[in-house]
Amino acid sequence: MSGWSCQHEVNGICLKVDGALCRPGMKGCTLQGKVTFHDGETPSPEWPAGHPRHNPFTARKPKRP
Repeated sequence: MSGWSCQHEVNGICLKVDGALCRPGMKGCTLQGKVTFHDGETPSPEWPAGHPRHNPFTARKPKRP
């Protein structure tokens, strides 16, 4: 089993991408362009509720089964 940790992540928040929720490989992330994910998409940053950049209209919706 393997894992990784990021020096910019604190309690699920990315300090490198202006306090966005940590999503490995997102735009602005240290891993961007260095890794490939199964869907081929580069995740966009999302901010927690209450953050000035939070946009409830672009927040991820739960996937339907």
